[in-house]
Amino acid sequence: MGLWDRMRRIARSRRDEDPGAWRDQMDTTVREQQSTLAQLRRALADLSTNRRRVELQLNKFQQQAGQLDATAQERVASGDDDGARAALARKVSLEKAIVDLEDRHATLLADEQRLTATADQVQTQIEDFRIRKDTLVARESAASAKTEMHRISRDNGAIAGELDDVERHTRQAEATAAAYDELTDPTDAASWDRTFEAASLEEGDSRGPKSLPE
Repeated sequence: MGLWDRMRRIARSRRDEDPGAWRDQMDTTVREQQSTLAQLRRALADLSTNRRRVELQLNKFQQQAGQLDATAQERVASGDDDGARAALARKVSLEKAIVDLEDRHATLLADEQRLTATADQVQTQIEDFRIRKDTLVARESAASAKTEMHRISRDNGAIAGELDDVERHTRQAEATAAAYDELTDPTDAASWDRTFEAASLEEGDSRGPKSLPE
């Protein structure tokens, strides 16, 4: 399964899982892709080593072929035809080996280039995947923080409403207490009623006087 197939599968399944599970799955995907990349790098190193060995062998055979060609010319110049033919026969054999090595070198080089491109592609996908994952984590954190902010604001609003009720009843109680203090004659019932009515009307709540003890 490719990297983006994994990402799509994670995106489809995350809604059915706990909030932190998708992060763990993405981390696991990244680790798996990093493991794949490490295998590609090792295979690439092996190919590169083999290519260099072939190059060394190829250079060696080419030098030997050149030396045999020079030897054959020397033998011809000295009249040693048999020696010249032997040197040329060895040169022909080396040239066949050189052709085989050149083919092997070309194959190894092409494989190395393809594997390098694949490794680079996987590396790019991992980096892009990690950036997108980190972006999603940041966006989710921001969304969670915003949701919590709204919850706190809602709770604060409810608390503020309760405090308003407490403050209203407190003002009512304070007005009632002030009415007691302003009574000049506690035995004057009419004075009590007038004072309590004034305090109640001022607060907009008729419960003030009714709340006084009889």
